Amino acid sequence: MDPSNPPDTDASTAQDTGGTVQPKSIRKLTEDVVNRIAAAEIIHRPANAVKELLENALDAGATSIRVNVKEGGLKLLQITDNGHGINRADLPLLCERYATSKLQKFEDLQSLATYGFRGEALASISYCSHLEVITKTHADSCGWKAQYDSGALKDDPRPTAANDGTVISAEDLFYNMPLRKRAFRSASDEYTRILDVVTKYAVHNPQASWVCKKAGSALPDVSTSVDSTARANIALLYTPSLAAELLEVPLTHFAPKLGASCHGWVSNANSNWARNGGWILFINNRLVESTKIKKAIHGLYTAFLAKGASPFVYLSLHIDPAKVDVNVHPTKSEVHFLHEDEIVDAVVAAVDKALAGANASRSFTVQTMLPGAEAFASQRDRGDGPSTQRPKSTAPNYKVRMDPTNRTLDSMVAVLNPSQISPYDERASKRRGVSGGDEVQLVGDDDDDEDDTPMWNATAEDKTKETPESACDFESIQDLRRAVRKRASLDLMETLSRHAFVGVVDRRMCLSLVQHSTKLLLVNHAALGDEHFYQLGLRQFGALGRLRLEPAPKLADLLRLAAEDEPGIEDNGLDIDAVVKREMVDEYFSLAISSSGAVESIPLLLKGYTPNLDRLPHFLLCLATRVNWTNEKECFETFLRELAFFYSPRPFDDRGDDDETAEEVAHQQWQLEHVLFPSFRRTQWPRSLSDHDVSQVANLPDLFRVFERC
Repeated sequence: MDPSNPPDTDASTAQDTGGTVQPKSIRKLTEDVVNRIAAAEIIHRPANAVKELLENALDAGATSIRVNVKEGGLKLLQITDNGHGINRADLPLLCERYATSKLQKFEDLQSLATYGFRGEALASISYCSHLEVITKTHADSCGWKAQYDSGALKDDPRPTAANDGTVISAEDLFYNMPLRKRAFRSASDEYTRILDVVTKYAVHNPQASWVCKKAGSALPDVSTSVDSTARANIALLYTPSLAAELLEVPLTHFAPKLGASCHGWVSNANSNWARNGGWILFINNRLVESTKIKKAIHGLYTAFLAKGASPFVYLSLHIDPAKVDVNVHPTKSEVHFLHEDEIVDAVVAAVDKALAGANASRSFTVQTMLPGAEAFASQRDRGDGPSTQRPKSTAPNYKVRMDPTNRTLDSMVAVLNPSQISPYDERASKRRGVSGGDEVQLVGDDDDDEDDTPMWNATAEDKTKETPESACDFESIQDLRRAVRKRASLDLMETLSRHAFVGVVDRRMCLSLVQHSTKLLLVNHAALGDEHFYQLGLRQFGALGRLRLEPAPKLADLLRLAAEDEPGIEDNGLDIDAVVKREMVDEYFSLAISSSGAVESIPLLLKGYTPNLDRLPHFLLCLATRVNWTNEKECFETFLRELAFFYSPRPFDDRGDDDETAEEVAHQQWQLEHVLFPSFRRTQWPRSLSDHDVSQVANLPDLFRVFERC
């Protein structure tokens, strides 16, 4: 035998000197290996650890639960609750396997009313992380801090300042399982899974307040108040529009032999919350999965929803504990129970009853009067036919027209000089490139001044292809997108998503009129443009289209033009090359600056909309002076804000209207009415705009009351 190639010691058999195959001896695994294997079965990923710790907090009677996460839970998981705490005498047994206060004998499983019962959650977490516990009972005068390693208490508990309740911190999760740790895709993906778990428990346990946020973040991603309701939490954690479309499944007790009941909330046939729906199922207050129930409910909805759509379903089942086997899965994500088929049928019947007749809000085109019914109607009017009640007609003060083909404000203004109006004809649209968003031309002055800006064409290379939101793993971008959603105003979004453009009131002051229902609103379209283009840039971060400039102007020439309007800039010796990172702004924002200092392309935010390129020098100057290039999140936010300001439809300087040609005015008006305001319908408007930039001018019912008094 070659001594350089020893036999494989991991083989299941071994050979003796005579060549006979002999079985290897069976050896008992060490306790450390056993514990790590058991921990890997229970704690698959950070979200499983969070679920176990949340259930411990609820078992402790907590009414306030806070979750703090760092790097998707792999660096830190911290759960703080205000429950009854842990006795100091029990701390040595806290992280030992099969040590629990919930179970004493096996028969107790038949009447189990708590989440945990095996005593393996904290033990498993301690085997794959550095675990620290701070706890205080109501009777204790101080708290106690304990640290654990592989299920054992490292040192004696130390007294510490603490509030009533428990703080459990697990650091460096899976530090001793490198293969498991490398299997996770990204920290943001793990954090999303944690948010999903916390959100579902917050919906099912509205009596407690819930907070979940990233470590170091000022704004939580989940935040609910104590003593709320399931529907209120759904509106807060998902969307108010979803909550408005929900139907209640009232508490329904099934046949006595089943020993079960059901209640919850389900979406109706009008819900467009999500293409893949939502599914929350609790059985005896445990978050579980049930393929049979899920398939049966989805099959019921096939008669209501469009093909490929899924409902939102939140159901809570209570089954006699003696008929439920909860000890069938290490993570307790599955349960088995008696009379499964009968209970599934009863659940489907309860949901079907809630859906029956509850979708009257769906509208269909119908024929108002059958052929030949005119004679019957005339008989009824003379009193010869059967008496029927006529439908109530709409009051005149609620008759509004929202058809965009109706007359606009411009058509109602008398024109003294017809030459003042220059229609936006097809020839002008092709020259300026607004009809298809393909080409934009900026023309310099006609005189021979050497300081004139060179003429260039901007060709659009659209990369977004109607993509609603680009894929991005940057936590800073995810934080900015979540901040946009959190500060959104549902009322303002509803108003501007269903508005009708009336006309421009004042171009210089950026004021326009829009109509929503019976209300006439005065809006600042420049302020709306600032927010709209910021969200467009944020939504398409890293996948923006390009406006290509041909020939490409020199960056130095553009900065020189901008510096003429900013006294003191030239004296400071501005060097944009030392500030702006060429590769970064090209990759993330489609702003291409060549090595020779030529601006080859600028970002394209909205197809069919061309910004005022007279403002390009000022925009580039603002990038060098107003963008924080040292902090990632602030850099992205300030860059997008400056880009939105550049795109926003506002006057660039104090030039009078006489300096603008009729064609320029018509072009700006056309873009505003036919491109920008229709695009406003898809924006998540913040509440702050309601205070200053959107105000009600008139309301039709109020005007009728004035007319009635006259």
